[in-house]
Amino acid sequence: MAELARKTERIAKHVLWAIIRLFSSKKKSPPLPINFTSVSSVLVIRPDRLGDVVLSTPVYESIKKSFPHLRVSAVVSRSNVPILTNNPNVDEIIPFDLKNLGTTIKQLRHNRFDIAFTLNKKFSVIASLLALISKAKYKIGYAHDETTWLYDVRLPIGNQHHHESLNNLELLNHVGLAISSKSPRLYFSKDEEKKITTMLNTLRKYPELPLVLIKPGTRIEKWGWETENFQIVAERLSSSKKAEVLFICGPGEEPLINRINKRGNPKIDRLPILLIKELALVIKKSDLLFCNHTGIMHFASAVETPVVVIFKHGETERWGPINIPHILLEEKNSDTLSPEIVLNKINQLLTNIPDRKTI
Repeated sequence: MAELARKTERIAKHVLWAIIRLFSSKKKSPPLPINFTSVSSVLVIRPDRLGDVVLSTPVYESIKKSFPHLRVSAVVSRSNVPILTNNPNVDEIIPFDLKNLGTTIKQLRHNRFDIAFTLNKKFSVIASLLALISKAKYKIGYAHDETTWLYDVRLPIGNQHHHESLNNLELLNHVGLAISSKSPRLYFSKDEEKKITTMLNTLRKYPELPLVLIKPGTRIEKWGWETENFQIVAERLSSSKKAEVLFICGPGEEPLINRINKRGNPKIDRLPILLIKELALVIKKSDLLFCNHTGIMHFASAVETPVVVIFKHGETERWGPINIPHILLEEKNSDTLSPEIVLNKINQLLTNIPDRKTI
């Protein structure tokens, strides 16, 4: 039923976009490279999931370092606003929420942007609609068949496969902006640092050991490794005294963690339910993250924490960890990846970590 609802929603969005397209004319491209010295404001559009927003952060840094005078705004899903808070390269965060679309439209129109970048390499009705609403002087995006009339500058998609953070930066490079960073990055406040440090000091039983965080949950169940396997890895790693293990429990995942611990021996403590920015900070203060291919995997890249990740779906070259020590294990169309292999990889990565994190 949920899948049918999502399919119906996608069809409705595409029909709406087709109707809008009928009343629009084709754009003429401006000369490249764009003269950014005569530009005062830039909008970056990335209204999708957590990982997408994390991987967009090099865009803001590159824009701001190339032209510090620019006012840089970002429109992201309301739930992902915290990812960009405290980021010195973002001057304004515009929350996108379908329930409050009028407020988003008002903010976009009020700014009178000179340039809008739509980062989505795969066509998105929502992202394209936000670009249209912004009324930016120049709109820049990938060359989808659906947007021939929308964007003033259209970058051909091409056949080469790149990491998503590099896909985002391609648009900047195409219009003449220098790339100053390819690594995602998050910024934390002193209050966030104090809260998480206090929490970990209270929760940890063996602070002398490396801290390994394990997240068994995933957004879609079939995209996750068997929970029994996560249990085995957590128990053996904890019993070996090579690391202290804590489970990450996302919203609604309490029953899953409770089931694992009911069967397990020893019982593995779990983190409390945290805000997404707080969770990113806990990952920063840990020595290793082990998880499925989920959004929080990208937190590890952004806070420079080694990660062991299992991919049961998705393009590893596009969505894997970037610029950090990592081990990527694929288990697609099968259930052949054993806990012993995973445990060996975790121990391998822990052994090769030069310095332990300190809280």
